[in-house]
Amino acid sequence: MSDPVFPGVDALLTLVRVLVRRPRLWERDEDLEKRGDLPLPLVCLIREPGADGFLPRLDRAFAAKVPKVPHVLVTPEDAAKHPDAVLPLLHALQVKLRGGQFGRNSVKRFDHYELAHHLTRVELAPKQVKFERPVEAALRAWGRHRMSGEVGELADKAGERAQFLMALTKFAGRFIGLYWGRDRVPGLGRERRWFMRQPYMVPRHSQDFFDFAERLTKDRRDSENPDQFRKLLVHAFLEDLRVAYRRTRAGFIPHRKAHRRTTYVPVLLDDVDPAGWELLRLVNEVRNETGELDPLLFVTASGEEPTQLVPPSAPITPNVAEEAFSAWKDRLPRRRQLLAPDARYLFVSLPAAVPDGASLRGRDRHAWEIEARESPRRPAWPARRGVGELIVVLAVLAAATMPAQSLWTHWRAGCAFFGAVTRGIATEVTRIDGADQCVGYSDGAGQVFGRNERLRLAQENVFAQNEIAARLHGQSPERPYFSLVYFAGLTFNQSVPAAEHSVAEELEGLLIRQRQLNKEALKNGPLLRIVVANGGSKMAAAHAVARDLLVPLIEADPRILGVVGLDRSVEQTELAIKELGDHGVTTVGTTLTKVGLDENSPLYFQLVPDNTQQANLIGDYATRVGATKVTIYHRAGSGPDAYVDSLVEVMQARLKADPVGVVSKDWEEAAGELSAACVDQVDRHDEIAFYAGREDEFGGFLEALRNNCAGLDRLPRVVASDAVSRFVAHTPDRNRDEFNGVPLFYVGMGGLVVLAGRNCVAGKSGTVVGGSSALDSFCAGYRVLRDEITGSLSADERPVAPWPGERVGGLYDTAGLFAGAVQELRPQGGTTPHRAAVAQRFREMDYQGATGLITFKQDRIANTRNLAILKLADIHDLQGIPVCELMTGLLYSRGQERHPGTGCPKLG
Repeated sequence: MSDPVFPGVDALLTLVRVLVRRPRLWERDEDLEKRGDLPLPLVCLIREPGADGFLPRLDRAFAAKVPKVPHVLVTPEDAAKHPDAVLPLLHALQVKLRGGQFGRNSVKRFDHYELAHHLTRVELAPKQVKFERPVEAALRAWGRHRMSGEVGELADKAGERAQFLMALTKFAGRFIGLYWGRDRVPGLGRERRWFMRQPYMVPRHSQDFFDFAERLTKDRRDSENPDQFRKLLVHAFLEDLRVAYRRTRAGFIPHRKAHRRTTYVPVLLDDVDPAGWELLRLVNEVRNETGELDPLLFVTASGEEPTQLVPPSAPITPNVAEEAFSAWKDRLPRRRQLLAPDARYLFVSLPAAVPDGASLRGRDRHAWEIEARESPRRPAWPARRGVGELIVVLAVLAAATMPAQSLWTHWRAGCAFFGAVTRGIATEVTRIDGADQCVGYSDGAGQVFGRNERLRLAQENVFAQNEIAARLHGQSPERPYFSLVYFAGLTFNQSVPAAEHSVAEELEGLLIRQRQLNKEALKNGPLLRIVVANGGSKMAAAHAVARDLLVPLIEADPRILGVVGLDRSVEQTELAIKELGDHGVTTVGTTLTKVGLDENSPLYFQLVPDNTQQANLIGDYATRVGATKVTIYHRAGSGPDAYVDSLVEVMQARLKADPVGVVSKDWEEAAGELSAACVDQVDRHDEIAFYAGREDEFGGFLEALRNNCAGLDRLPRVVASDAVSRFVAHTPDRNRDEFNGVPLFYVGMGGLVVLAGRNCVAGKSGTVVGGSSALDSFCAGYRVLRDEITGSLSADERPVAPWPGERVGGLYDTAGLFAGAVQELRPQGGTTPHRAAVAQRFREMDYQGATGLITFKQDRIANTRNLAILKLADIHDLQGIPVCELMTGLLYSRGQERHPGTGCPKLG
């Protein structure tokens, strides 16, 4: 069959394409001065004799479009298939449109129309009880019918319970005079609101939605105005199309599926009969009376004009169809305002088809070919299927990039990420010396700092004791319950493994004290909780951790009485002490020796003598051994170090007052001189080489000094500062072949514990003559701990030295000092004393510790405490025990018996 072509066919098809094309959201029509969707005319083609086949051919053209255009071709025969419908032709349209043959552009839901159509066929049963509403059952039946699959099964399962709850709610509402909800059916909220707000059949004449729905039923329909009833059906049908084409939800949320609809819905009515003209009349009046836009484009074909339009509008010729549409838009505002019966009509004549089209000129001859090449506009990229999802995925990935990167950084640094939001844990990742380190604090197993096996085990044991303390406090609320923050550098790089073991020793000292305090048998004794805080490698992040994490923690928890440890004398530690002191927090430095640290905070206490006392000790020792010269070796080129700078300064001042010669050198610059100490045949055995540096460089210093030496008898006596105690406590540092036979003298801050030796490791009492019961208690607890960790750690990590580490004793005494103050203050009702009262008590009390007598009565720096020169006859001998060469300061009591000349204690 040839395509119907005639003069003006191209203009007519162009008009149809213009009308079918849906404007973009912000596209402006200059004739109507409106953006977005536009009102559509009722295009009525008046056929001339012989003009057949135009709409069927147009239907085939729409069917070939890509993307598909939702459209239907309807004839009176289609309407005859639905004789029971109030408007058979409208119902035929709905059935065909809902068929789903248009792919993703199909209109699949006609909820408003189908509900109204359903009610038109309902015959209501009579009421059986007073409050029964038979129409409610009909509404529920339709609601369940439109559900399918799992949703329908779920509704069936929950139906009886939901109905019971709804009935109960309604009854309660009636009982108290509240009528909200009495006409509501689950799942029909949107339809209920629309029916009660639309203008037809005067919904306000009904008491509620149920009453209005009853008016639509088969039995009640005869009492309604037929025209209003039919307009309601048309309006419901158009509303369903409006919903499908509405570009936003709730007025602002984009409706992506509607944005994909780039064409309106052409409805082709062929051979329009009186029922067809009636439908067009209803559509015209509904559009005029509601003023709402809809996407339905009617294109009809008929041999005569509608009789109800008197006089009917004269049809225009197809070749001026576009101009006629522009004129239609110009007159539409006034005509619809007048509710004109022909306001929406656009009549166009449809000439008879030219048989072969050869006589036609220009585009008319190839009009249908041009129509085949014209495709509907594709949706905007964000609205296309998959694109929006891709944008969301990319946005989520972009939003998740930083958290994912942070998660990876935390995992790589061994830092809690999800656990950091829990109470008792606060961490962050900080870049220190080119590596990410986890700093912050923790009181539970959710965050364990560092990677060293022994260090982690010590923390885990401390956290286990925290749980025991909390449980015992819950059982006995009258027991004082206090906390300490242990603050040190718990994460290190590979160059300072000895620091990890020294920190582990300090935690083990706290653990021993916890185990002695956190016992159920001690009915009135204090309970101790330890918060472990990490300031990073060499305390590089100490100030930031104190300021940002510890201060808020301590201010929020009055049970925290102080911060102990503080690791090493560096600038960051001093700033942390000042920060904590400014907020009224007591700090106790357990190994810090820099001169003047007490100037940073009036609440700073120092458990060990400062560098002035260490300098005096070295001066006394040089005099005692008859040294002719003391050379102070340190590292001047490694950057500022408050501890080293302070020690070198006071050492020079102290030794210059003696006849002993003193020289200060950078040992790395003097490495050649050190290596030549044996080669030049000069006897230096009566000199002292004092190492005033950090433990991580001490091995290199010894190698330089020992190099090229066949014997050791000409070497100077090597005396090291207190920092080297970490080197001594770390087995891998000492267990090197080149150190075999090399003796070492070093300053011990906890000499009494070290000198207790094997007997203390075995848990025996009386290891030091005149020693206090505190040392016996410490040794008993240390034996148990040593057995446990020896069985839990690998051979490289377990402690093998036959004496207790001095840092174990130092922290053991520090925790005992706080516990003693709490016990003496005797808080009532299990409360914790104020931390200021504890600090004041420190200035008043004498405390007998395992490392000796502790008193701050004269000064907050414990310069009266004992300080010793300890000797290891052979660094390489791991079973050798240090012996005391010289000891100054208080032991366990002021009158305790000591060795004459050396001041060392007598051993049991």
